[in-house]
Order: sequence, then C-alpha cells, then structure tokens
Amino acid sequence: MIVGFFRHGPAVARGTPGIPEAERSLTAEGRKKTVLAARGLRRLNLGFDAIYTSPLVRAVQTAEILAHALDLSKPQAVELLHPGTSSRKMMAALSGLKSKTPLLVGHEPMISASLSLAICGSTRGLLQVKKAGFALLQFDKSGGPAGGTLALLLTPSALRKLGS
Repeated sequence: MIVGFFRHGPAVARGTPGIPEAERSLTAEGRKKTVLAARGLRRLNLGFDAIYTSPLVRAVQTAEILAHALDLSKPQAVELLHPGTSSRKMMAALSGLKSKTPLLVGHEPMISASLSLAICGSTRGLLQVKKAGFALLQFDKSGGPAGGTLALLLTPSALRKLGS
C-alpha cells in the first residue's frame, strides 16, 4: 500500500479572536501556496485514487484544492484524521480505507508522528511536515509499526517550484 500525507495549508493564526479552532480557514496567501503545492503534486503523477481529510475547515479546504488539482472525487472527511486522534489509531485504520492509494490531509503533530511510527515504530519526532508539505510512505505487507518506508518527503517550497 502506498499512502500520501499532506499537511493542510497556512491558515488563520491559532487564537484569533472570534474564530474557533475547528473553523480556522486557509488565509488568502495560504490558499495560493496550497494551489501551487497541489500543482506540484500533480506533476509527480503518483496515482492517488481518493482523498481523505480531517473534518476541520482548513484541512477540508486544502483537500478540495488537492482534489481539483489531481482530478479526483470530492474529499471524504473522516474522524480518524481529526487532530485529537492518536497516530497509532490512525495508522491502524489505514487498512480499512476503501482506496488502494489514498492521500490523507491532516494536521501536526499527528502527520509527523504517524510517519515516524510507520518508519521506525516510535511516534517520537524523526521528521516534521511543514504546512502544505507532503510525504509518501510505502508499506510492506505487514502494515504494522515500522512496516513503512519513506519514499518521498517534499517541503512546501519544493512542491511550489514543481507547480510553477
């Protein structure tokens, strides 16, 4: 199984008065950066067949931009990508997705912790995915902790360069 991980794009700052955490949206600049990053991801032609997203606004907006750029169906919001979900629970749920090559849109620290768990069996920070950044994991047949190989890790700026 191959799984893509994309962190949501730059959003309204945490703690902005009048904007609850779950409703923070992409900023205008964040939207532009995410569109360029999505174009870069399209150029890689990695064969994603579905997009799953956290139900939080900034992730849904990011997933919609990706779906448009990759010519995929509407993203499916799933609770397993909610920022409060543990990395272990999220990784265990991957096999239940109805997709052979899913692209997951979510938040930190879950994305980086999940990548670390898949690569080395521990959620302790091996790496960090920046906003509108991307990682690709390839899993062996066991799919268990430390059963993944990091195939690709791209910074947002690298994706934007590919997309421009």
